[in-house]
Amino acid sequence: MPCDILPVRDARAILDRADVFGRLAPFDPRWVGSIPLDVHGPDADADIACTAGPDLAVFRKALIEAFPGAAVADNEHAGEASVIARLTLEGMPVEIFGRCRPVETHESYIHWLAEDRLLNLAEDRFRDDIRAAKAGGLKTEPAFARVLGLGGDPFAELLKLASPGDDALRTLIRGAGYATKGTAS
Repeated sequence: MPCDILPVRDARAILDRADVFGRLAPFDPRWVGSIPLDVHGPDADADIACTAGPDLAVFRKALIEAFPGAAVADNEHAGEASVIARLTLEGMPVEIFGRCRPVETHESYIHWLAEDRLLNLAEDRFRDDIRAAKAGGLKTEPAFARVLGLGGDPFAELLKLASPGDDALRTLIRGAGYATKGTAS
């Protein structure tokens, strides 16, 4: 990995030193995105998805109090209201976002689960090719879709990959020209 890319363990250490997960504990924070998958580039931000609870104003206020100086704003994603905070910790950009519904139902979290499973099932060359696609300018979901040869909307296709069993994912991985790890389940 090029030296200008922050190693995953260093990114996690920055989040831990700032007690990000402790400060966000009432909102069920989950670290998602390209950094914990180790497919990130040098300008990647740490994405933290949260369950904002029934009142986005309460979540917004909690973000402002927990992270003084963060840019906190109302946001809309896929037609759904949310709140997002942008800040920098030790030079690493961080985005914290929340919706009223449980984080397990956020598309970003579901994508992350599917991507993590694929990376754990495929040979290491698969991760390298995802990194290369991202280095070529693609976001994470389109990079996975391109490397796997998926058609259609990459975001919708990644959502579909969250539910099949490992055997189906191994078949997809092999069909894209990659070897798989582990045994069939």
